[in-house]
Amino acid sequence: MDEARDPYSAQARAGLEVPAPSPGVDAEAFAGMPPPTVGSGVSAEQMAQVSDQVKNMKDEDLSTMLDQMSNMGPAEEARLKEMGVDPAMMKKSVEMMKNNPLMRKAAQAMVSKMSPEQLKNAGQAAQQQMASMSPEQMQAAMDNMKKEAEGK
Repeated sequence: MDEARDPYSAQARAGLEVPAPSPGVDAEAFAGMPPPTVGSGVSAEQMAQVSDQVKNMKDEDLSTMLDQMSNMGPAEEARLKEMGVDPAMMKKSVEMMKNNPLMRKAAQAMVSKMSPEQLKNAGQAAQQQMASMSPEQMQAAMDNMKKEAEGK
């Protein structure tokens, strides 16, 4: 019965990589709990600050952030896994944006028009969608994004 409530047991049976807990974290204490949701634990005021920072980013700022994301250490990767995000897919997305200025500008334009609540909801929707995708589906989505960014 415990297995039926454990969101990770279905992933393990399906042969998907099950996120490992962060070092020093008692995995038993969190057994059966869903992964954290993007934006949970962030106050409305903090979300507004993040939104303002994102809206005011210059292309150089975004490039620096993308460089940092592509050079994630094990701790950052573990945090992403805990949120249900595949670090390898995140790095592929980052590389696509780094190598495609038009894609970066389109993403910046889209985000600059979003309210803090819309940003949070978009992050949560992406997290939920990615959690239900197989590795093959994720790769197909990445390939489609790349084609769209190249205008093909």
